[in-house]
Amino acid sequence: MFLIILNYTIRIGIIILGLLLIAGIIDFGEGDRTMMRAFGVICILFGIYRIAIYRMQQKRYSFMEEKEDE
Repeated sequence: MFLIILNYTIRIGIIILGLLLIAGIIDFGEGDRTMMRAFGVICILFGIYRIAIYRMQQKRYSFMEEKEDE
């Protein structure tokens, strides 16, 4: 159970990092603002993608476990 919570926490953290980059709260110096926004969008999309893939893998694993039990 701990690993499931840890996985979701890290993936949601990536999404929050992307939101902070888009909002301009996190700034990495005198860089191009457009580049920071693009990186923020990429972080958000990557976090959503990772959550979706993780959920699909969990469903597939539980389905395979149920089949083995039968």
